[in-house]
Amino acid sequence: MRTGSLSVERAALLIIDWQERLHPAMAEGAREFGLQQAETLLFLARELGMPVVATEQYPRGLGHTVASLQVAEPFEKTHFSALAEPGFEAILSGLGRDQLIVVGMEAHICVAQTVRDLLATGRQPFVVADACLSRRELDWRMGLERMTALGASLVTAEAAAFELLGRAGTPLFKAISQRIK
Repeated sequence: MRTGSLSVERAALLIIDWQERLHPAMAEGAREFGLQQAETLLFLARELGMPVVATEQYPRGLGHTVASLQVAEPFEKTHFSALAEPGFEAILSGLGRDQLIVVGMEAHICVAQTVRDLLATGRQPFVVADACLSRRELDWRMGLERMTALGASLVTAEAAAFELLGRAGTPLFKAISQRIK
């Protein structure tokens, strides 16, 4: 069942290529804020018991996932779309989730191509606009526009977090509210 609503039971967090040598090349004004948003969603996913998968694009050249977003066994790839890489579809299928909350770099290349292929498999990507980065604003904007045109849902980290939480007044709501300030 496809709906416009995120569900803790149906969603997983997908961190695409947020790597040590790539992160400093991202647009300066968005770089640290984007990382903070991705960290908040990773914290929330772990607190809610949601699966988390990370990819690394050619880590010998671009380094590994930044320390604050480390997950066990990131998936190494050389294809721009994670789904074009042998074995990645099996990882996603093993999660048993049809919604993917997508954060990563670069929005117009690896993120967009992975989202395109997620849609082709019938999955529902929720692209977190403020936790997806590109080196140039035009590339970032075009990447988001393309993914939206293909059928992905565009959200912010705050919107996704509060949709997953569903209500205020809980200790987790308070923790997320502090992180988003």
